[in-house]
Amino acid sequence: MRTLIVDDHALFAEGLRLLLLGSALAGEVVSCHSGDAALRSVADGPFDLVLLDWNLGAGVSGEALLSALKAALPLSRVVIVSGETGAAVVRRAIEGGAVGFVPKASSPALLVDALTLTAHGGIYLPLAVMGDETAAAASGAGSALQGITQAFPQLTARHAEVLDHLARGMSNKQIARALDISEGTVKQHLNTIFRELDVASRTEAVYLMAKKNVRFG
Repeated sequence: MRTLIVDDHALFAEGLRLLLLGSALAGEVVSCHSGDAALRSVADGPFDLVLLDWNLGAGVSGEALLSALKAALPLSRVVIVSGETGAAVVRRAIEGGAVGFVPKASSPALLVDALTLTAHGGIYLPLAVMGDETAAAASGAGSALQGITQAFPQLTARHAEVLDHLARGMSNKQIARALDISEGTVKQHLNTIFRELDVASRTEAVYLMAKKNVRFG
């Protein structure tokens, strides 16, 4: 696994890097401290997992960088690691395509569990936002996850495929390109998916997947 850490606090970034290297997620870990450095690293090759600080220092914001990273790495899993944990911030991160949001105040064990969950294809959100279901998912380190068709048997295979790409944070245009269908067809599929899941938006769909410990990818 290739992991990219983007955090303007060098001490925290180094601690996170050492934590990853000492866990089952050990692999190549690249650490950088600015948006420009992150985008240069991405240009050198893809990453499986990106850990992004929401509040970077001077220059590009975490929100803007999330958008740029998702455009450059549509298949990568981006997890926000932030000291700011308000529900509105979490929602903006998920709307931007993140598959996880871990508070910086989390214990090292919880952080590793959350990242393990996302590495297995799950979605991790703070307990303050999601409730106890997320804790149960994180403690399972991937074993408690279920597939999209298992969690939502009412969806067709095509709808499950579209939902899988939605969970990655891919735009309608990216989904259309990946599945070789038109953007109009993607919108039709999404409307049907939202109706079947009884949700009103992409973000609500992702929250529901997190509650049900759904695996994607």
